[in-house]
Amino acid sequence: MRSGNSAIHISGERSKKLLAGLVVETNRDVTIDRLIDIVWGDDSPVTARQQIQNRLGRLRLVVSRNAVDQRIVRHGNRYQLESAEEHVDGLRFRRLCAEAEVARRRGQTAHAIAILRQGLMLWRGNAMEDVHSTALQVDAVHWEESRLRAIESLVALEFGRGNCVATIPELQSWIAGHPYHEGLHCRLSEALHEAGRTAEALAVIRDLRHRLDADLGIAPGAAVNELERRTLVGQEMTPQAGVQLDREAAEALRRALTETTRALSILTTALA
Repeated sequence: MRSGNSAIHISGERSKKLLAGLVVETNRDVTIDRLIDIVWGDDSPVTARQQIQNRLGRLRLVVSRNAVDQRIVRHGNRYQLESAEEHVDGLRFRRLCAEAEVARRRGQTAHAIAILRQGLMLWRGNAMEDVHSTALQVDAVHWEESRLRAIESLVALEFGRGNCVATIPELQSWIAGHPYHEGLHCRLSEALHEAGRTAEALAVIRDLRHRLDADLGIAPGAAVNELERRTLVGQEMTPQAGVQLDREAAEALRRALTETTRALSILTTALA
């Protein structure tokens, strides 16, 4: 756990699960039954309630001594992590995403992009990365979905202002963490094609297609197939366009020579 720039060591897998369960519900009550489920799932011991209370007692001391403006309080059979929003990255991220959406609707694209980048910088890994609790997996998925929505919004805004090529390094990094995300792969392929790296753009689609088939046994969606088709057509048309330009240039030169020859003929006749 981190508080500001300081790290707070939480020993024990069960204590980490308890704290994670309180953090995802910051400023909201969490029942002891919910905490028991987070720690043990369906295999809780008869002493589960007492163990939860004992561990929470120790966690309360650790948090109160080390965290800034944060404390664990008890309300009967419920517990709550009380904290100011700025001390919980998840709450800050959620607020920044909301502010970015407001800026986007107002047409303040640059401001929206800056806010989204600020929010994404708060992520230091995956949600619940070191907490192995089945009961918290839904929460982890929801947070990852929120992160992906922020990434997708950021990319859409950058593409919208014609800045797609500059996003290539970021897209490559995000795809490494989301190897089956078709939308991000399409965006990277588009950006590479725009940068004149068409072979790499097609390789991105090809690699995605192979990964989906080998790992998940599925085919990519229609958007991926359509992007690949358009990229291939564009690649095929490029040399033809060059040939067409050469033909037009040759025809223009032929016409110019014909007119010059005709002019010289008229001039020679006149001088004779």
